[in-house]
Amino acid sequence: MRRSTALRATAVLTLVLAVLLSGAYLIGRPLLPHASPSDDTPSATASPIPAGVLMTTGSAQVALTFNDGPDPTWTPLVLKALRQFRVKATFCLLGRNAHAYPELVRAIAADGHTLCNHSWNEDLDLGSRSRQDIEGDLLRTSQAIRAAAPQAPIKYFRQPGGNWSPQLVTVAENLGMTGLHWAVDPRDWEEPPAAAIIATVSSRTETGAIVLLHDGGGDRQNTVTALATLLPDLVSRFQLEALPVDPPATGRTRAPSAPLQQVGQPQGAAPEPGKGG
Repeated sequence: MRRSTALRATAVLTLVLAVLLSGAYLIGRPLLPHASPSDDTPSATASPIPAGVLMTTGSAQVALTFNDGPDPTWTPLVLKALRQFRVKATFCLLGRNAHAYPELVRAIAADGHTLCNHSWNEDLDLGSRSRQDIEGDLLRTSQAIRAAAPQAPIKYFRQPGGNWSPQLVTVAENLGMTGLHWAVDPRDWEEPPAAAIIATVSSRTETGAIVLLHDGGGDRQNTVTALATLLPDLVSRFQLEALPVDPPATGRTRAPSAPLQQVGQPQGAAPEPGKGG
């Protein structure tokens, strides 16, 4: 009798364990170790940069670039700092801001800085849209910039968030623009303290680096404050220059895409030659 009771108890215990393990498996095995998703899952921007996109200058020069302007508060302060240290930079302009503040576009161009198309409204998902939509966005943005500064070349396109796709690069190339990425990112769009911006840029900038900064899109006081320290430091160690209006053939992630027939030039604008090389 005792043996029969023990056998029944063992059978019940085995059944309970089987049910628990089966349930754990069906709901994702939370009872087992290492069942949670990995923290190392790559983000959307961790994908490889397509061919034809600049990540370095391809020379000994260092290029400072500013995103999301022009902004009526911060762009004049950035221009003032650059002027003080005789530094030329590259400004990646949003079309809606260029349309709203054409006088600032003219001021940027008048100071000898290079202009870059940064999409109309900072569309992070632009690369996933149709070719027609991408072309329309880039053309609209370039038209707004040209309306303010007709003589200023627009030879670069920077995709917001660095969310590149091969189609984005191809459309930009068709419109005479080279894709522009970066090598140093202090994430100043998150508005970290000026000291953190300084530390990141100062320690990570090397020969040929393209540095990502912002003069629009939020409160950029910390970026402006950081420039007062960064500019003399960088000038003492590197040659700082605006990206050339004839984009370099070197400094790319890989060889550029094959040139395609140029389409979609703004009405009344002279056709731009293909990407410089």
